[in-house]
Amino acid sequence: MFDKIALAGGALALAVGGYAADIFGSDSAEAAEGRIYHYVRSNRDGTDPENVYVYRAAGNRLEVYKSRERCTSAAYVSAWVDSHTGRATMIQGGRLMPNARHENFATLSFDGESNRLAVDAALPDRAVHQQVRIAEPVYHLYDFDLASLSVQTMGLDDPRAGFSFGLPLVLTQADEDGRHLNHLGTAEATFVRAEDYHGTAALRFEVGGSALGANGGPLWLDADTHHVLGAEWGIPNHAGMQDFAIRLADVQDSGESGWTRLLTQHFEGCGTT
Repeated sequence: MFDKIALAGGALALAVGGYAADIFGSDSAEAAEGRIYHYVRSNRDGTDPENVYVYRAAGNRLEVYKSRERCTSAAYVSAWVDSHTGRATMIQGGRLMPNARHENFATLSFDGESNRLAVDAALPDRAVHQQVRIAEPVYHLYDFDLASLSVQTMGLDDPRAGFSFGLPLVLTQADEDGRHLNHLGTAEATFVRAEDYHGTAALRFEVGGSALGANGGPLWLDADTHHVLGAEWGIPNHAGMQDFAIRLADVQDSGESGWTRLLTQHFEGCGTT
């Protein structure tokens, strides 16, 4: 839901998950640098799809571009990650502009001493300053579409042993208590089996815990590199969605030039934007 707040003109500060290990020193993390992961997020039945492109710009930085189709509004989010802890220190978000430029509206930050995740948003009709406590050492903002989850899982020596993470969520519309930032609880991933996932050798997990409860579901990781291949959960992470599914559609090792080309093409030849 972060992208929708940003595209509405909000100013939002975000932080993504943490991990108490030097995961960016791993071979898998180094191999991922310069890689572009193209996901499609939708409802579990495939309706209401949106493209989510995750670029591993550097060991300590993720860039994410989200769009439904060319020539339309698109969200752009940048996350800076602590290379020693695996915790994102800041995410700036906003919208993609022509010629691969982007306009930032946002910052969500995490204070490691108080374990507080804070959102600071200037919405069109009001300012929002809220925070929530995240007790878990690892957490991933749900509306970041699991972009940071691969950072955690690629750093695990053996994900089959299971893993967990906190799951906070930014709401575009305040709940009955006036909250835009909520913590859903702890998501717990339990290994189920090795299987094929759309032609790729995968590790299948069942994800539940207090964050998802009976509305959890499967998560698939690449059996070799452990990055996220897909997930199907019963709780939506964006306004207007019925539930949540995400699937890896393509991977490119085209680096900065490929990323710039992808961003440029979004508005290329579109006329007035």
